Amino acid sequence: MDEKVTLKTLKSREKEARKDLIIDAAERVFATKPVDKATMREIADEAGMATSSIYRFFSNQEAILIAAAVRTQTKFNVILDKFFDEKKPEESLKKVLNIYIDFISENDTYFRMMTILMSQGNLNIESSKALVEVMNESLVRLDRIFKLMKFSDNPRPLSRYIYASMIGISVSYNKLPGINPESRLKHMQSLSDLLFDMIIHYPRESKLPG
Repeated sequence: MDEKVTLKTLKSREKEARKDLIIDAAERVFATKPVDKATMREIADEAGMATSSIYRFFSNQEAILIAAAVRTQTKFNVILDKFFDEKKPEESLKKVLNIYIDFISENDTYFRMMTILMSQGNLNIESSKALVEVMNESLVRLDRIFKLMKFSDNPRPLSRYIYASMIGISVSYNKLPGINPESRLKHMQSLSDLLFDMIIHYPRESKLPG
């Protein structure tokens, strides 16, 4: 049955469309200058609207930054689902690590947004909650793989370790000066392969820390 379209539905769709327009504009601004140096006026100008109009949808720049990061992280989680194969958990893990490296290298604005967000300790409660929730969705996907690999009934510590390790690799080497992008990508992939080998050879019967 077709969805019943009401005025309320249309207004909701229009609101989401305007929010996406603002987020798109913010990402274009973030792509041209340091994320923490962009202003609401610059984002408004890029979106083609008055600065006051943006405040109807986002209370401040932090809210826009969080919305942009959450939207991209959600897309990443959807990509992970496409490559998951419950009959081949080791292969799925390998693909997850490779996908992360490729995703970071192809989404520079997202990388810079997450670098800022992960290094700040002063996010408000609402922003922190939104960021943690979408990151947990990534961890849930890793949990599912590790359970199939028979590591533990509670693989979350291992999932956190993998997630933190991949962030560490990207932060350390994605912008490493002195080498070209292709070499940086190859280096990150080699570290990802090393991490995969370490996990594969980790004793399955070992008790993971809580």
